[in-house]
Amino acid sequence: MSGAGDDPPIDESAFVFNIVWTGSVFGYLRYFVASQIRHSGARFRFVLNGCVPGQAEMMERFARRFPDRVVEIYHFSDDMLAHGVALDAVFRTRDDGDYFCLIDSDIKARAPFVAPFAQALRSGCDGVTSGRGVWNDDVVVPRGHLGVPGECFYSPDGYLFGSPHFGMYRRAALTETMDRWGVGFGSAGREIPAAAAAAIEAAGHRYWMYDTGKILNILFQEGGHRLCHFEHDSLVHVGGMSHYLSPPEHHGKPGSANEEPDQKWPWPAARLEVARYSAALLRDLCGHRPPPPMPQGLPDDLAQRLRVVRDELIDLVRTYDDDVREPSDPGRAVTSAWERTRTGVARAAARLRRPARRGPA
Repeated sequence: MSGAGDDPPIDESAFVFNIVWTGSVFGYLRYFVASQIRHSGARFRFVLNGCVPGQAEMMERFARRFPDRVVEIYHFSDDMLAHGVALDAVFRTRDDGDYFCLIDSDIKARAPFVAPFAQALRSGCDGVTSGRGVWNDDVVVPRGHLGVPGECFYSPDGYLFGSPHFGMYRRAALTETMDRWGVGFGSAGREIPAAAAAAIEAAGHRYWMYDTGKILNILFQEGGHRLCHFEHDSLVHVGGMSHYLSPPEHHGKPGSANEEPDQKWPWPAARLEVARYSAALLRDLCGHRPPPPMPQGLPDDLAQRLRVVRDELIDLVRTYDDDVREPSDPGRAVTSAWERTRTGVARAAARLRRPARRGPA
């Protein structure tokens, strides 16, 4: 960004990332958070949203290992409510300063990642999002689609809807948008005030339903705030594992190894395949078992993506096992017989680093 060389160093501790946790997934996904902590100077808040008994205590033990990095274990709800509703509650009841940030619990950091996003905020963006899933290159809402899914970041004509997976915002811009339009991260469509619906309609972005943050991001821009988006090579977003590790319909209880989650809104086949295999792999890694075999008969592109996920997760658990493992956990989760080297992970991931398809500029 222009002028970046003249700016003072960015204090990453100014950014507090809110992570919403559900069900019984923390024991598995804590490895991802350990990677985010290692590769940033940011701080983190854990937001409990329908977690089972014992999860908060596990989070407290984790937080004691990183006392200057985990700022709070925030108990939002005993029942699992919408992800965006949990974020709205945090926004209204906690003030972390000039910024409000969010990150998914299944995003692995491979290297430092905060600075470019912080620089974007410093250089004119009022908000910046990221987090394309490893399973997907097409982040454009299909023409004629009834809603705006989380994995779709752009309209067919290139309008930015943003990502619900990673976001850093100027708090004042969010506050102005929320107060002006009566919306939040949890706004889904039919319940929003008439003035907000009319503004979205006038902008040409009226859909039947919207995923987390999409309505807020539209009105954020219609109100004159600048929203930006870019991907970062150091972030690997797997996506969807929680639906297999702790299906929402189980009300927090773990899912079984061969169980398919309920799909009221069918996922793209590639996302389902990646989430299914990733959850099975993570279960075995954390249980000190050899990784499951790769699914057979997949298209070459999808098979390559699964190989990337496999190598990334093996590297993740091996690298952060000492950071997160508790005395009651099984022995070391990764053995030398099937470790993948960091070089192998980097080479595999590089083969997938190509720009996402997006709408016209």
